[in-house]
Amino acid sequence: MAPRASSKKKTSRPGKLDVSYGNETGQLSPIGTRYSTDMAAIFDDSGYLDALLAVEAAGAEALSKLYPKKISVRDAKRIRSVADTKHVKPSDVRKTEATLTHHEMGAVIRELAKKSGSSGKYVHYTMTSADAVESGKAVQLKKGLESLIITVEKLRDTCFTLANEWKDMPSIARTHGQHAIPASFGFAFAFFGYCLDKSAARFSYDVHNLVEGKLSGAIGTYDVSTDEGMDGFAIEREAMKVLGIASSEISLQMPPRENIAGIISDIAVLCGRVENIAGYVKMLKRTEILELSEKQDSGTVSSSAMPHKNTHGNPYIEERCISIAKTVRGYATTALESVSSDDFRDLTASLSDRVIIPEAFVLADYSCKIMGNVLERTEPMQENITRNLNATMGTVTSPRLMSRLISRGMEREEARKIVREDAITSYSKKLPYNIVLLNDKRVTGLLAEKEISDLSNPSTYLGRSKEIIWKTISKYRGKHHK
Repeated sequence: MAPRASSKKKTSRPGKLDVSYGNETGQLSPIGTRYSTDMAAIFDDSGYLDALLAVEAAGAEALSKLYPKKISVRDAKRIRSVADTKHVKPSDVRKTEATLTHHEMGAVIRELAKKSGSSGKYVHYTMTSADAVESGKAVQLKKGLESLIITVEKLRDTCFTLANEWKDMPSIARTHGQHAIPASFGFAFAFFGYCLDKSAARFSYDVHNLVEGKLSGAIGTYDVSTDEGMDGFAIEREAMKVLGIASSEISLQMPPRENIAGIISDIAVLCGRVENIAGYVKMLKRTEILELSEKQDSGTVSSSAMPHKNTHGNPYIEERCISIAKTVRGYATTALESVSSDDFRDLTASLSDRVIIPEAFVLADYSCKIMGNVLERTEPMQENITRNLNATMGTVTSPRLMSRLISRGMEREEARKIVREDAITSYSKKLPYNIVLLNDKRVTGLLAEKEISDLSNPSTYLGRSKEIIWKTISKYRGKHHK
């Protein structure tokens, strides 16, 4: 078995990041208990209720600031002081909904009003349920996107770190599962980092363009505030300012559903890229390739029946990332299906939003973090990288031989025919490509012996891959999208 690459400086590897176990038990979905991260706090029952309560408090504060004769500053402060899950508990809201209101926002309003004392009569004033639900959703989406940006940027920088560490290693690149031409071993990871930066940039765009709230009443016409002699536009702007989100310029009972579809689709794109990274790493860990190997912790069980697999380990984390991408793509389809609704609004997207939004965010965050952990724990197998580079005896340099013959005056089809024939001879007879070329008078008639030896050396056929790696890393590593 090939030894690991030697390193002048020994760097410590992080502990294995695997299954995340939450405190809850008996949950139906494994996402809250097994595949979870701190992202879950934004979207769990408490996070959801906190967002609804924040909208109620912001609405009261906006009214008190602009129309203190309608709601006093004291009343707004009283509502704000209890508008959190320390005072309005999710369990109380669920109980009230189940036994009394049979309406979620009705239960939230009732419980918040109860905690607000005499100021409770001003809770939800001029608002409709969708104002709180859709604006609360926007608050969660913004927090989730901002958190996801940080996670994606960390994975991006991990890819760039490896690209930099491995940029001087000549290796074989593969297309269609076949040896293509040589490249720096770090080249693919620079590309992955670049693509991840694109996802972070899309999430930043989404924060500023697809996160929208509303406080415009039952069907978006500011009906109650107008009848009460107030400027609903101004109240909404002030409330959204408090919440830190934009107002939808026009809404029916909800802002455009395209917003959520766009965000979930961008998350699916991210997961697809993580899937690509995972699949690439998994391929390089194959026994017959083994260009990468992940350090296995003591006690790790790769297979209950095949102990020898613990040497390098099954790539089950990579396969989990691939599985997550498949799942989240389904969520994107559901989000697209939920753009349309009947009339000014219906509840045909109610269940889907409760499932796909939290789970897409948590799974994407989890996927990025466990993939980053795999990369941090993975080491190159230098001897195997060199072995695979030379496995085809130099025939992977055929494009540069063809180009050089053309530059010396040979017709393209003739040049292609010659280098292909010599490549077949080299591979079938297991002769080094340069030896076959040196015995071909059609080649030696145009190229000198040293030139042929240099051109047929895979280690020197890297193009400008190292330059591209450095340029990409210099531009994007450490960048933060706000």
